[in-house]
Amino acid sequence: MSLPTLEKTAEPQWQFNPHTLLDLYRQHQWDALSEVLLKLLAHFEQVTYLQLTPPQQYAINAFVKHFLYIFTQPDYIISDRHVPEFLRLNGVIANLVAISHFGTTDPWLLLLEQQPSNFVKLLTLYSARNRRSYPINKFFDLSPRLASLWYCYCFRHYAALCANPYTKQRLRDFMAAFDERLDTLVEFHHMNFGATYIDGEGDRAFKAKLNRKVRELITRNIQIHNQPKPRRIGVISGRWFPSTSVYRILQPFVKALQETYEVVLYYFPRKGVTPDSSGFVATYPITLSDGQLDLSPLIENDLMVAYYPDIGMDLENIILSNLRLAPIQVMGYGHPVSTFGSEIDYFIGSAAVEPATAAQHYNERLILLPGLGQSCIRPPYQPQYLPPATDPLVINCSWYAQKVNPHLLQLLRWILNESQQPLRFQIFAGSAAVTANDFLPFLRDIQQFLPPQSVQIIAYKPYAEYMALMERGAFALDPYPFGGGNTVVDSLLIGKPIVTYEGQRWYNRIGSALLRQVGLEELVATSDREYVQKALRLIKDADYRQSLSQQLQQMDLDRLLFQSPEKEVFRQAIDYLIANHEALQHSPARDPILISANG
Repeated sequence: MSLPTLEKTAEPQWQFNPHTLLDLYRQHQWDALSEVLLKLLAHFEQVTYLQLTPPQQYAINAFVKHFLYIFTQPDYIISDRHVPEFLRLNGVIANLVAISHFGTTDPWLLLLEQQPSNFVKLLTLYSARNRRSYPINKFFDLSPRLASLWYCYCFRHYAALCANPYTKQRLRDFMAAFDERLDTLVEFHHMNFGATYIDGEGDRAFKAKLNRKVRELITRNIQIHNQPKPRRIGVISGRWFPSTSVYRILQPFVKALQETYEVVLYYFPRKGVTPDSSGFVATYPITLSDGQLDLSPLIENDLMVAYYPDIGMDLENIILSNLRLAPIQVMGYGHPVSTFGSEIDYFIGSAAVEPATAAQHYNERLILLPGLGQSCIRPPYQPQYLPPATDPLVINCSWYAQKVNPHLLQLLRWILNESQQPLRFQIFAGSAAVTANDFLPFLRDIQQFLPPQSVQIIAYKPYAEYMALMERGAFALDPYPFGGGNTVVDSLLIGKPIVTYEGQRWYNRIGSALLRQVGLEELVATSDREYVQKALRLIKDADYRQSLSQQLQQMDLDRLLFQSPEKEVFRQAIDYLIANHEALQHSPARDPILISANG
């Protein structure tokens, strides 16, 4: 049986012969059988299907049927050396079963419950997609090591699970069931980064536990020898290249530091990308191999300040943030969420965007700049100002998969029902939902809220292609509760109005602040009804929509958005921290510190 891959891939056709599996099973060739199964599953980890033809659907159904039949046979024994790989593929298996006609592995879990020596198989087949439920503490009672591996891996594909109300709640339940016997943190950055998208209230307690585990399991015995030089600053980032959102909003800040400080870049090498090393007095890679960080560039260092633009987006900087690399440790809005318990002292934020209650959302002490807390760079795209598609009317939703949630989808359904005309929501899901066959389950979850003809999910595109597709839209909607910053700028750049939904966190206030900065506060909503009504006006009143587009096209966005007055104040903030850090550390006060533009 042959399963064709996506037309856009150059992969050979995937061959599946059920007789091979059955022969190995009958011969009790358990290790050979495991290796064949793992190889077949690896295909579905490496090649994601964006659609299925009837022959492809049949082939997937057939493979799932044979895999689950053989895998749950009581006499089939999985060798210890194959156990970690089966557990690692837990999410791939869940996605594969989800795109088959079987839906979930629940019937096979019931079978396994009646079998002896079933623990590894049960962990392999149990995920947030199951209706069956087991107490996670019982897994740790049986084997902390295996339960720890399963627990880390079950969050690996969280982004595509957040659109489904059931699976999102299951992930919340998994977070709440954190067990202190966790004894490994393999690929735990998915848990750390995903926590806020899964549960924006429960992330504080969960990330605090993760930080404690990092110190217990990884950093406890690492000795850093720091002899600080007053003018030496280290920038630590895995995203310091021009195509990233982190670089777009924070590069001017680092450039300002380079004018008066000796700034060193510590970067995390990634295949196919090269960090921007301009202006740094030195650059050092921090490499990760087999779960171990090579810290040799940092073990002996002379940093006065360690600046992390984007803690949470990479495993490396989550680990490093739990070390004391420098006397002063600072983070920024690259990922605009507190670490909730690492070794970071200060979070440099925005007095204009953060609410009065902001301090309660951070473990770090807030240092507030008078601007937005970021400094926009003009994106490398020349707007065409193309007329939008009108049949149906296209609405841009540049949301990334992890930002798509049931509440937001209910708002889209409300808009669709009230609009009285054909609409298509163009959801730019990024790369989060196009790995390991997340895409089709994600799409089907969305289609539980919206009819297929009214939604289009667009996977990752290079920036120019993404922006050209955005130009087809009539206007845009910002997501909630985790909004956008750069994506709002993208809309404004191409002359597309965007409705934002303002909340009580920087990440759901920055879009509204950008609208105010260009004089479009009328597009800021503060409730579900306002969000829907503002969207409906843009849908139904073409003259109003066109008027706003023309305003944007005529604006001097270089002056309004792409100048960087904040960068000088950012440097003043670093000056202030170097001069006052010791006194601040001895002060019981935790109120935010405002850095004024005039020093």
